[in-house]
Amino acid sequence: MGKRGLLCLMAVVGVSLGGCEETESRQERVEVASAHRSCETDDACGVVETSCQSRGCECGVAVNETHLLAYQKQLAECRGQRELATCDCQCATRFGKCFKGACVLTDEPPQLFRRGRSVQALCESSRGNYRGCPDCPPNERCGSCLPCECPSSHRWTKKGCRRVVKTEARDIQIETRPSMVTSSDKVKTRVHNDSKRPIWLKTFCGTPFYRARKKEDAWEKGYEPFHSVKCRVGAVEIAPGSKRPFVVGNLNEFSEPSGTAAGPGTYRFELTYTDGSKSFRHHATVYSDEFDLVTRLTRR
Repeated sequence: MGKRGLLCLMAVVGVSLGGCEETESRQERVEVASAHRSCETDDACGVVETSCQSRGCECGVAVNETHLLAYQKQLAECRGQRELATCDCQCATRFGKCFKGACVLTDEPPQLFRRGRSVQALCESSRGNYRGCPDCPPNERCGSCLPCECPSSHRWTKKGCRRVVKTEARDIQIETRPSMVTSSDKVKTRVHNDSKRPIWLKTFCGTPFYRARKKEDAWEKGYEPFHSVKCRVGAVEIAPGSKRPFVVGNLNEFSEPSGTAAGPGTYRFELTYTDGSKSFRHHATVYSDEFDLVTRLTRR
């Protein structure tokens, strides 16, 4: 091949290579570093869109708020925009939340996170029925939110639905003696706490007892001591495995629902107790042995 032919071949090769050169590919998405998604407890998280191709709004990913502005500028540059318009039309209910050390997207408002755990997850994992919070009008303060509805035997706590009273009634006994008394006699009672948890007794005018009268095969309730006296309601604690004596010497103060004095019959005491706290917001009832009220004692 002559000198002239070699030059022509090099020119053809150059044109071919030039025609095969790829133009720089357009960036499709902003990559968010995993370290920028981490957060400490109570850190704020924001939502940044990541699509460079989109001109609309996308929810994107949750990012630690300290890095949010930098990613928003990076997104504006890859979209060819001087400023990044705020997009919340599709993401009004989606926002970032620090959850177990990472910024995550969630539909749950911040008050529905407790100690880094989702209230919905806590509720449903502990037999609760998740309700969420009611919608609130704009710029108005909402009332308290009870997002979890627990079974009747449970109550909602920061750890989920927990049993109201874990102590079974058979672990609490009320001993009464003597078994037959007159209205002027004293009934000696003793409350035994055979459970493994402390309990509190709800007291009214110094006694923790209400009274029920036996009517045929049922018990008629509504017998409350000291109807004519206003007394402070208090609480008495009994440690696990311990017992506490009470002397009830005011049987004549226990009136019938009609207001008349208590008449002869078979009675028992009712005791309200809790093993949760002294607030008695959640409580249970246990009953004493039966005793008979008579007009006078017969001696043999």
